[in-house]
Amino acid sequence: MSDLVGVSRWGYAMAVGMFVLCAAGNGKALAQEAPSSDTSTSSREKALRDQLKNILKELDELQQKKESQKPEAERPAIIKEKAEPASPEGATEPASDAKPDFDLADMSIVSERFQKRSEGMSFFATVPNETQSQPTRTMKESLEAAPGIVLRQANGPRDFSIMIRGLGAKTAFAIRDIKVYEDGISQTQSDGLSRLDIQDPWFMRSTEVIRGASSSLYDNYALGGMVHFRTRRGSDIGGLETFFSGGSFGYQKYGVAIGQETEKFDIAMFGSHVAEDGFIRHSNYNTQTINFNVRYKMDDRQNFYFKAITNWLNTKVPTRLTQGQFFADERQAGGAQTLCTPGTYNGGCANSLLLDQSRVDRRTIIGGIYERQIDANTVLTVEADYDVKDIQQSFSQIFENTNPNYKSYADLRHDGRLGTMPLKSYVGFFVNKMEQKGNTFQNLADGFGTKGNLIQNSRGTIFNIGGRFREELEFYPNWILAVGLGFEQSRLSVDATNYDQNGTLASRTSANRTFSNWAPEGSVTWKPSADYRHWIRASTGYGIPQFANLLRNPITGQPGTNFNLKPQKNLNLEIGTEMRLHPTLFVQVAGFYTFFKDEIITQVISGNNTASVNADSSRYRGVEVFADWRPVAGLRVSGAYTHINSEYINFSDRTAAGFIVRDGKQVPNVPTDILNGKVEYYHAATGWGAWVEGNYSNSYFLNNNNTFGFPSYVIGNINVSKNIALPKSSWFRFAKLYVEVNNIADEKYAASGQVITGETHAQAAGQQIFFAGYGRAVYGGVTLGLF
Repeated sequence: MSDLVGVSRWGYAMAVGMFVLCAAGNGKALAQEAPSSDTSTSSREKALRDQLKNILKELDELQQKKESQKPEAERPAIIKEKAEPASPEGATEPASDAKPDFDLADMSIVSERFQKRSEGMSFFATVPNETQSQPTRTMKESLEAAPGIVLRQANGPRDFSIMIRGLGAKTAFAIRDIKVYEDGISQTQSDGLSRLDIQDPWFMRSTEVIRGASSSLYDNYALGGMVHFRTRRGSDIGGLETFFSGGSFGYQKYGVAIGQETEKFDIAMFGSHVAEDGFIRHSNYNTQTINFNVRYKMDDRQNFYFKAITNWLNTKVPTRLTQGQFFADERQAGGAQTLCTPGTYNGGCANSLLLDQSRVDRRTIIGGIYERQIDANTVLTVEADYDVKDIQQSFSQIFENTNPNYKSYADLRHDGRLGTMPLKSYVGFFVNKMEQKGNTFQNLADGFGTKGNLIQNSRGTIFNIGGRFREELEFYPNWILAVGLGFEQSRLSVDATNYDQNGTLASRTSANRTFSNWAPEGSVTWKPSADYRHWIRASTGYGIPQFANLLRNPITGQPGTNFNLKPQKNLNLEIGTEMRLHPTLFVQVAGFYTFFKDEIITQVISGNNTASVNADSSRYRGVEVFADWRPVAGLRVSGAYTHINSEYINFSDRTAAGFIVRDGKQVPNVPTDILNGKVEYYHAATGWGAWVEGNYSNSYFLNNNNTFGFPSYVIGNINVSKNIALPKSSWFRFAKLYVEVNNIADEKYAASGQVITGETHAQAAGQQIFFAGYGRAVYGGVTLGLF
């Protein structure tokens, strides 16, 4: 071995390169989410790779020991066969030059050192062609193929709620109970709110989803899991691209992408303008997004990533329709004249035209990630970002909110051994603080969104601080034990001044609460070969209350302090398998059983007075199936199926008739069966491609008494595209054209519903419930690659 130590650095680098190429070409782990055309790795090849891995590791350790004796200036760069486990903050990214759709041998957000995602989890990633240079209008269209995840239309063109395994289902707008990241930087503010307005699908290379409670890795609000968006790199663009698209209901989109990679830099900048009249009346909008990314290789040990993203949104918002309104005319703006007197304030008014319901929002995030390789097996990552949300929204009341948010984390990852057993270790710390500056005014319902008297002024802060660690031990060949623990302390402080109908001071309320939460996790993974992965996992999640939850007395429903409200928590148990049954066929199956404790819900106390309470317990059980079959070159057949059975275990619901036990009732707004199927073909020689897709949702209940339901539907979409490669000497490098028809059969369906009250069907049917889905729509466009 002393002779090996004398091998030149160039020879060492070549050996590493050969090993990486061998592993990439012949030994892709089953972490990949779709089959490739490569043949299965033989046991002999696997043995050779393992042997080479051990040799290189020992060589690296000896080389490091030798080099450490030299002066710092004389030390060569550390060249590694493989890097550390993925950061729990999601700071990993697929290789930019990876050709297969599902190359999940992840890389660092900045560097090009191989990384692995955390073991023992249900993981899914979309293929790049679901988003890259496609006509995708929203992230919903890109994520429909993911098992266990459902997106629903909310209050805006790209604003969708996300549900994973039933968690997040009761959210009628934005996203809660699920953490959202983009390129390793959190998109979830410290109060748990995320919105998809800021994500433009055309910018994305892929989207990754971790299903199941994950607060040990992603801390507060990761009750359902985590969604991670990855933008295209400069190396993916390699010049300038423009995107033009238009279609039904006044839809138009213009986008530009500029990107390039050099020896030290990878720079990508995206910009887009989108506008539409909207399928539903009073839903016209325009929105602009800029996304700027710089990856800088400072030296062989240090990297830095800078990200700036901002979105402007101006949209009108219709009112959800009652059942009668939906069947009469699903495109109407919604909201009857009842309780609405033009020029006066009434909190029960729901007429979207008189209220001029709208959102004028801006969101900006600026952040950076610094990564330093301390030695061959240890990497330090430090992240910091500033995230500000500035909104003015007109509904029955007019809301003005500013939420400046500072977030940061630091983590240390180490690849080592416990005796002779490989051990991957992680420890991290995080801190974040958000301020709340809000005013609520009367809406005078004069058709212009005119402000009346001040209803409430509020000012608050949320401060979260915590730490976490994780160990992944290969205690027996191909058997991996993973254990993790997260801890977080949260302090909420809020003061509110309330005014009566005449603008006179009525009361002052305040709340100061401190919550401490622990999140343990454990899993066992067995990888008998590169084509199979089996796992069992037990994980936990938690989510603290929001400001508004703490400012209503649970006994009277009047302004006051809610002293007894608890954080909501859950326990996720799952068993899963991934199998490459054939070089062309990949299958993932996961079964889960989730116990939800102290869910925070809103109950009507008396009249229009509401308050937040804890529902004792409920459970969610189900199965997720995903299959990807590629029988011949260019042909892909894929499908995802999710079944969820949800029910209350112990819950007494407050109603006008008193408390009613809901034990055994289905949890409202949680779908029972979701199915997506897609057949696509691309002919590389001619550049022609096409796909046909179908989406099915079963009916489910929307009220706690299970007497009123959401209607089932089936939607079909079709797309035809043409890729044209142009001479490299030309000003135009390529052109990509498409035509797409959505909802081919012009099916009348509800895109989303919300949880409603009422014991009988008649009582429930008269409430604002549905947003209608788009009717038949035709879109077309072109992407041009320039110089």
